[in-house]
Amino acid sequence: MRSWFFHPGAALIGGAARLLWGLRAEGVEHVPRSGPFILVSNHCSNLDPPFIGWATGHQVGRVVHFMAKIEMRSWFFIGWLATQSGTFFVRRGEGDRNAQRFSLETLADGRPIAIFPEGTRSRDGHLKAFKSGAAFLAIRSGAPVLPVAISGSHRIFPDGTRIPRATRLTVRIGEPFTLPHQAAGRIDRDALERGTEQMHDAVRRLLPPGQQ
Repeated sequence: MRSWFFHPGAALIGGAARLLWGLRAEGVEHVPRSGPFILVSNHCSNLDPPFIGWATGHQVGRVVHFMAKIEMRSWFFIGWLATQSGTFFVRRGEGDRNAQRFSLETLADGRPIAIFPEGTRSRDGHLKAFKSGAAFLAIRSGAPVLPVAISGSHRIFPDGTRIPRATRLTVRIGEPFTLPHQAAGRIDRDALERGTEQMHDAVRRLLPPGQQ
């Protein structure tokens, strides 16, 4: 996996966002400086990964490997940049075992990954229900979960417009936590539901009331 563009891209896009939308990061001190973690966040814009990557990876000198939908890989130029920034791809709705295996191998190698558990963007900015894949990875790997919330990004291109609008962007980073570790065997559905709800609640509490 190539990741040479992660830091230049995060610096470029993060710097531009600071100038255009006042992007700021809160809670950077919670980002682990070494070892694996699973970043879970809400998702409102295609620009969320570089914004969050700037806040949680670039500022502490770490590369965060974002999981993205396989369709992005074919996007002109953007798809290529994603492949050079440590992004890995998943086939949504198909139980992609290759993406699951890659995630666990990346975590076992001591590297962080980032997942948007809603599974798609929230066009209105309101937090949606989480899918259980992130909880499965946290339970199976034992890696800490880093909750993150981005606010304001849904207002950059409202209603499908191509002209960016004025807004304020904030990335809030919560304290890491772990779910009960189960390295092997079938993971109980109740454990997955509890873990998923814990992740959802941690992200929700980081969002402003209007997006909760």
